[in-house]
Amino acid sequence: MSKYKFVDQARREKPKPTIHPIWRGVGFLMMVLIPVVSYSLTEVLILQNSQKNWVPLPYDLMAKPTDLFWAGDPLLYVKIISTLFFALFFFALFTLITSIVNRAFGGPRYGPYDVPPIEGKVRKKAR
Repeated sequence: MSKYKFVDQARREKPKPTIHPIWRGVGFLMMVLIPVVSYSLTEVLILQNSQKNWVPLPYDLMAKPTDLFWAGDPLLYVKIISTLFFALFFFALFTLITSIVNRAFGGPRYGPYDVPPIEGKVRKKAR
């Protein structure tokens, strides 16, 4: 009989909270959907930019046949950079929306193991 027997029993009795399988599916869907939407938006914006000349693309971002990653597309680097930018933007947007929804409809701010906030008056020490 060990001296930690009661602690071990208490740990075994509490079920570990699990994530609902729907949310795992939503996370997987977002992991696939955000890069696809980012690349599609990049393609559309590059096509529109070539027709209307909104933003001039710098020559330094054009891929050359002597580059290591030459794939026959001179706009390869522009597509990679803008796809990463849009993916980070959508990730930040969904994170912001999730935090707002959690703040509005989520559980309590403090859990059972958190120390309650100090409610008394706190005075500064005089030096």
